[in-house]
Amino acid sequence: MLIRILLLGVMIFHFASGFSQLVHVEYFKPKTADSIRVERNWRTREKIILAELEFERGDTVDQAALARSLKKIWNLQNFVTVDYRWDSLPGGKSVLVLMARDAVTVVPIFGGRLQMPDVTVKGGLADRNFLGRNIRLETRAQFSTTENIFGEIRLTIPRQLLWKNMSLTGGVLAEELSLERLISRQAFLHVVNPFHEDYQIILAPNLEVGIIRQTRPVRMELPPMDPVDLHYWYLRLTEDFGTITHKRHQEEGFSVQALTGFGVGLNRESENYVRASLRAEYDYILNARLQFSALWEGHYTSNPNPSFMIRYGPGDIRGIQYGDISGPLMQKAAVSVNYTWLNLDWLAVEQSVFVQYASATGMPGEPGAVRRHYAVGTGFEFTVPWYPAAGILISFAWNPNRDNWFYVEL
Repeated sequence: MLIRILLLGVMIFHFASGFSQLVHVEYFKPKTADSIRVERNWRTREKIILAELEFERGDTVDQAALARSLKKIWNLQNFVTVDYRWDSLPGGKSVLVLMARDAVTVVPIFGGRLQMPDVTVKGGLADRNFLGRNIRLETRAQFSTTENIFGEIRLTIPRQLLWKNMSLTGGVLAEELSLERLISRQAFLHVVNPFHEDYQIILAPNLEVGIIRQTRPVRMELPPMDPVDLHYWYLRLTEDFGTITHKRHQEEGFSVQALTGFGVGLNRESENYVRASLRAEYDYILNARLQFSALWEGHYTSNPNPSFMIRYGPGDIRGIQYGDISGPLMQKAAVSVNYTWLNLDWLAVEQSVFVQYASATGMPGEPGAVRRHYAVGTGFEFTVPWYPAAGILISFAWNPNRDNWFYVEL
């Protein structure tokens, strides 16, 4: 039923009249950019911005190439405003002026979610534009009454500093898995394929490799649990088709991401396993204020260890407790209509009306056991475009768990 609603919504929004574009460039006849100048970038290096252009100084520029280039600059998600203008030079030459005003991207991380009686708090420090070169350096931790407790350090070297579209992300993660009482440690390296293209559909899979170790030391526990020592090396391939354009709090475009991978057990207790997932997202701008969004994702793993299975919580679907929806085969779907009431540099307010659904098959040994949940509601998101770290989401939902109708996320 939800899939029919999703398809109907896509058709209605696709064939409705009066469409708008998130990043709009007025039509102009192709002209030569004899010079390119960048203004208002008080932190981001000019080289980083120019690396996102699909042309260079002296090239002939048309409307489509300029629009795609502005989308790529917006997708750095480091700017409050991105705009352009053409200026004239002596001798009939032209200069393309790009205006990219930086947001504040060195931020303390303080957030969490509240759905009584469960509380989750996150803290840390992040710089999403380290040294003005779009390098992402993050350290964060989480404490929760129901979800996992963890600490993480992550570093991303962006494509503007590497060869073609290649980027690298590496990190280490230490986590206490609350439901199994396991201590998990992970180190990974993710490599984005240098031949990946944002707005062209080509086969160029990304690669991730890593090590995972999970242990449960012998403790005086009630009830007692057996000691565990699991050790894996894993490899994952991901392929992305399509690109979502981000402009402040709004999105536009489509994206399909496929993942396949396997893990190799490095000791006797650890069994080899395979995993796969598929995720599709579609966002459409009807006008400057109204956006339609649809999302579907599915996951599969052959690892019988519950800690290797995706777990949905209230941040995924309103009304459930963390881990209520989990299993070797699971899915999530959501549709929403989002209306922007206010869109200023210092405050943006967006309201959404949404329908959410999730399901998962039972654990191994529980054939036919399927857990389902749905929620219908509305939410208000308050963000500060010049300071992207500041934001709060308040939502109200009707769902089978009538007690969990209120949700807050920072």
